[in-house]
Amino acid sequence: MFAEKNGKDSIFSFNRENRDYGQIKQTIFSGWFFVTNKLIILYGIPLDTEKSNAIKADEIEKLAEDIMNYPLPSEVLLICVSYKSDKRGRFYKRFDSNATIKSFPLLNERELPAFVFQEWKDLNLSNVVVDALIKKVWNDQFRLVSEIDKLRYWEKYCSKEITTEVVDEVCFWMMDEDVFKLLDLAITKPEAAVKSIQSMRDSGIDWNALNGSFAWWLRNYLFVLDYAEHWITDSKHIASELKQNPWVIMNIIKKLKVLKEKWELIQILFKSVVDIDYDIKSGNAQPESYFFTIKKVLLQK
Repeated sequence: MFAEKNGKDSIFSFNRENRDYGQIKQTIFSGWFFVTNKLIILYGIPLDTEKSNAIKADEIEKLAEDIMNYPLPSEVLLICVSYKSDKRGRFYKRFDSNATIKSFPLLNERELPAFVFQEWKDLNLSNVVVDALIKKVWNDQFRLVSEIDKLRYWEKYCSKEITTEVVDEVCFWMMDEDVFKLLDLAITKPEAAVKSIQSMRDSGIDWNALNGSFAWWLRNYLFVLDYAEHWITDSKHIASELKQNPWVIMNIIKKLKVLKEKWELIQILFKSVVDIDYDIKSGNAQPESYFFTIKKVLLQK
C-alpha cells in the first residue's frame, strides 16, 4: 500500500547483509531527492536474541542515541523488526512508551485450521486434508502458505483432487517422516537402516537435506531425553517449550523407554551427522562420500 501511494523508491530495508550505520542514519534524518515520504525497515532492532537476525548491541546503541535525541521527521515511517526482542534494552523500553508494538505469535492448534481454510478459500478442501497439511508443516505460517501454493498449482496442472496422499507426496516435510522411521531402524535394526539409506541414495535424495533432517530429529531426541531426565514427559508442555509440532514430540515420547536405553548411541549419531556436515562443507570430504560414511556410522564401524 505504501509503495502504491509513494512509489517503490520510497521504501528502504536494512538487514545483516546491507546494514551500514551511516547510510541508515542518513536515510532516516536526511531529505531525499526523489521521494517525500519514506518507509524504513530495520531488521535486528530492538536487540534480537534470534541469531539469524541479530546485530551487535553497540551498533544498536548508536542508532538508539540518535533516535532518542532527535525526533523522527514527520515524513518518515520507521518499522523495526525483531524476532525475539530483548525487552530489557533501552531501545525496546523507549518503544514501549513511544511507539506502536505489534507482535505476531505463532498460531495454536485451534487457530491453524482457520488460517489454512482462509488461505485455501478458493479450493474445496475437506477437514481431513487440512489436518494432514497441518500435521506435515505445523505452525510455520510462511511455510504453510508456500505449501498451499504448491498444492494449488498441483491441482491446476494435474487436474486432480487434492487428497491426503497428495499432501504426503507433494509437501516438503515428507523426508522428516522418512528419517523418523529410519532412525527407528538405526536404533533397533541398523542393517535394515543401511538398506533404507541405500534406497534413498538410489532415489537421488540430496545429502544435505537428508543430513539436516537427521540432525533435526536427533536433536529433538536429545532434548526430550533431557526433559525426561528432569521428570518432564508431558508432550504438550515439551512441544510448547521447544516450539515444536506436538505430533513430533508425542511420537518421540511414545518410544522413550527405548531411547533411554540407546541414549549413548543417539549422542554418537548426532555428533557424527554434525561432523559429516562440517567435513563436506569445509572441503575435507566429498559430497559423494556422504552415504558411505553415514552407513558406517549406522553400523558403528
